Amino acid sequence: MKLTAAAYVRLTRPPNSLMMFFAVVVGAVASNISSLSADKLLLALATAYGLTGSSMILNDYFDREVDAVNNPSRPIPSGAVSPSSALVFSFITAGVGLTAAALTNFPCLLLATASYIVATAYNWRLKKTGLVGNMAVSFTVVAPFLYGSLIVGQTFGRVAWFAMLAFLANTGREVVKGMSDVAGDAKRDVRTVARVYGLDKAAYLGSGLYMAAVALSPLPYLLGLVNFAYMVVVAVADAGFVYSSIKLVLKPTAEQGRRQKNLTLLWMFIALIAFLTGSL
Repeated sequence: MKLTAAAYVRLTRPPNSLMMFFAVVVGAVASNISSLSADKLLLALATAYGLTGSSMILNDYFDREVDAVNNPSRPIPSGAVSPSSALVFSFITAGVGLTAAALTNFPCLLLATASYIVATAYNWRLKKTGLVGNMAVSFTVVAPFLYGSLIVGQTFGRVAWFAMLAFLANTGREVVKGMSDVAGDAKRDVRTVARVYGLDKAAYLGSGLYMAAVALSPLPYLLGLVNFAYMVVVAVADAGFVYSSIKLVLKPTAEQGRRQKNLTLLWMFIALIAFLTGSL
């Protein structure tokens, strides 16, 4: 029983689900920290964890045949959780997430529903489309920041600019990620930029998206939405994105793509800290 329970928890990918909750908190703090209460935080946790966890379960469900070869230790291919049980668990966690969103307010329910639909469409079909799928993932990544504004009764306002920067950077990361997965993607007929147009084109596009985010990063400060502390911290993230872009363009290989897509997570986290610091 303990092993089975642990396998179900693993399906929800706790680090990913909790990171989504952290993003919601950042969006709320940046928008109106005075309106953030304990009950709103609990509902936000249920929504973020429930919907992200459900999406992660669906991802494992649809990828179960590939995982049987590439990741046989995951709960479904290992036999710890049956595919049908995983699917039912996904419906339950999604129900928890959407119910919590409905109990928060109607705008939250609308955004949560839209985000979950996009995530489900990605797992089911959009993953194979390449760039469209990349942008779908980026939408689900920035949605928690926007959701944070809604739970404290604000419009997107300030966080919209950060969401735009995060969308550009994450889409770049998704494109670069495809550089290291060409062999596996060929077996699944996933039409990534790297597979269809080559590693060099993927490196150029990914780097271009990184640099677009860097070029636009001063906007929140110039518009008076954050304080100068934002500029100090975001400069570190910008330097990281420039470094990754140079490395990718100079050496557009699968290994370089793998290395830089991992580093991009660090640059994105620093940018998140910059936004949070600049909003306090």
